[in-house]
Amino acid sequence: ERERERERERSRGAESHSHQSDDHRVDLSSDLETKTKTSTNTNTMWLATVISVVFFAEAAWLIAKPEADALGKASAYFNATNFILLGLLGLGCLYWPRRKEDEEDDNSPAGAEQVVVVVESTPAADGKSTSDSAKDAPTEAPPKRQVIYLSNLKTFLTFIVVTFHVVCIFSSAAADGLQTYSFDPEKFLAGGGPIRSFTLPGLMFLQMNQFYFMAPFYLISAYFCPRSLDRKGFRKFVVDKLVRLGGAWLLWTMLLAPLMQLIDMAYAGQPLDWAYDRGTVWFVLWLLNFSVVYAAIAQFSPTVKMSMPHPFILLVIGMALSGVYYGISYLVIPRGVNFFGNMNGWDYGIAMYIPWFIAGIVGSRNDWLKSVEEMSTWVVWSLRFIVVGFWTIIFMMFAQYTIPIPGSHLDFALVTGLLPPVYAMPMTLVVLQLFHQYFNASPQSKLMRNAGSAAYLVYVIQFWPMNLVMMTFVEILKAAGTPIIFINGHNFITTDAEGNGTYLSEGAIWGGFFFVLVLTQLILWPLSFYLRKLPVMNKMF
Repeated sequence: ERERERERERSRGAESHSHQSDDHRVDLSSDLETKTKTSTNTNTMWLATVISVVFFAEAAWLIAKPEADALGKASAYFNATNFILLGLLGLGCLYWPRRKEDEEDDNSPAGAEQVVVVVESTPAADGKSTSDSAKDAPTEAPPKRQVIYLSNLKTFLTFIVVTFHVVCIFSSAAADGLQTYSFDPEKFLAGGGPIRSFTLPGLMFLQMNQFYFMAPFYLISAYFCPRSLDRKGFRKFVVDKLVRLGGAWLLWTMLLAPLMQLIDMAYAGQPLDWAYDRGTVWFVLWLLNFSVVYAAIAQFSPTVKMSMPHPFILLVIGMALSGVYYGISYLVIPRGVNFFGNMNGWDYGIAMYIPWFIAGIVGSRNDWLKSVEEMSTWVVWSLRFIVVGFWTIIFMMFAQYTIPIPGSHLDFALVTGLLPPVYAMPMTLVVLQLFHQYFNASPQSKLMRNAGSAAYLVYVIQFWPMNLVMMTFVEILKAAGTPIIFINGHNFITTDAEGNGTYLSEGAIWGGFFFVLVLTQLILWPLSFYLRKLPVMNKMF
């Protein structure tokens, strides 16, 4: 009996030692997770701190060097105030003392970073919602929605944005960098001045996209905000937006844009200046503003519960927004004020971008995408026919000045003043449904997955490769004996036999367009894919 007692004691000792070893391993694992999380938070924290401080520097730049006219100064001071508030908000979220319960929430599994795109809430077999069923079977995760098509759609829209700006630099010189003209914008509506064959398709492409394509960007971006805010909480959400959106804004406006303008001015023989330029990242700044305002409002406002209105009801809403757009464009806001505060047109901002962003927020909470995906066939084809009808109106609007078409008397100002929101509404529904139907395959192809990861940086830096390729095109023209002169800064034209300024030939316009478009796209996407892997860049993009 004494021997059996000794064996039992030895067994208990070994078991106790085993438990201690297991506890030690758990503690080591816990320490490793804590150290990893602390390291990640520290990396993000220093970058967010730098970005917040640089916002103060950009505000000081605008205050010290505003534009000469009164409206330009007011806009600069407005922007400076915006940047100061963003900087203060960033520093406050980073360094304001945290409550103990907030820290406990951050360290809990629910506060950990998760990658979940969209979760579908569907009825269970017993009639209960998935949230109710989860109480009975807590180990079962709700099914994930397949929304690869949203990534593919954003990639496609980014491709169209780049193409849009290449068309701009060969039609009306309405973008950034080195540009030329295929017609005189001031004489176009009066029927004066030569018009190249590039003019009609170029203007059609520009307006077919300008009238809608930034609104879906706001809609899709907003769609993921509620889940991100729920997952991260207010502080982490704001810091993340400051790093990803604020960082991109500052990178372009403080460094890349002034440097590109400096190179262009030197190339064109113009006076050099380190100039402020918002470029395409005006969208990024206002997405940051909208996101921060939403996060603040969400702290005290109840969640709006409503199903998506029928698509034809949305068309009626689009008509009402067209009235708002027209009133802002021609009755309320003077043209100069329209671009106040880095907004690319307050008529678009109030009548389209803000409503589409709100629709993305409400739609996310109420799963509106499911309603879009399940639209009846007759509704889908009706919307497509309506979109084609709007394309016909846009064609007729420009064709009457370029072909011309007998009996066509569309009022240009009236059409452009009323069309955008009422056209953007069905166009947004059409592209969402189209991409869900045809471009939602899983697993996503490697090409589209890599393009999707690069798309954001493509959007931000697109003018750099575009500008360098355009510069190469100018050198080819010079080598071919085509004289080049610069007007209106770094916009260029050629001269005729008498030395008078004139537009490039038809062949030069078309050849230059395809040369710049193809090379820009081929360079820009791989370049962005690899640049975003660099240190710091991988935090922002």
